[in-house]
Amino acid sequence: MSRAYRICIRDSVRQVIRARDHVSTTLELLNILPPDQTAALLEAELEKRGFKKVGNLQVRQQQGVNVSVDPSTGTVTVKADVSQEVQIKAETTGYATDEKGTSAKRVEQALRNELAGSIKQKADQRKASMQAEVTGALEAQLGDLRQELDQVVNRVTAEALKRKAAQLGTIKQVTEDPQAGSMTIVLEV
Repeated sequence: MSRAYRICIRDSVRQVIRARDHVSTTLELLNILPPDQTAALLEAELEKRGFKKVGNLQVRQQQGVNVSVDPSTGTVTVKADVSQEVQIKAETTGYATDEKGTSAKRVEQALRNELAGSIKQKADQRKASMQAEVTGALEAQLGDLRQELDQVVNRVTAEALKRKAAQLGTIKQVTEDPQAGSMTIVLEV
């Protein structure tokens, strides 16, 4: 009667897993003033809201989400990026008809292949979980950011209208209703 020999293979892998997500849009700024003047107004309004100038962009990082605005084009890019070092451990067991012969080597190789697949599957599951977290963080920020950027566009438009009105004549009265989003400018031409 032949005897079965138990073969146990363990492995541990350390790797850095990264998850990213981003979305881009363009602010709808009216062409009331020349583009360079509108860009300057946008830049000033963004700085009031905590954005910092980095190259040609206005950038802000908040709760792991990076927001960058190009004032000259009105392009807004929102990015979330997470990386984490993980250690994945796995173990598998099989049986061979000999302890160190060809059967044991075949079983050991098959177990190593199975183990590599198991480790890759666990890494993929962890990455999918991190991707879901990143996407969730991005979506959570987008609602508030959309509202804030709408306010920025409204402020830039209002200031552009005031400057354009001043170019056309003497401003006699400006009435703004921030709740309704309306503005009345009375000027003498």
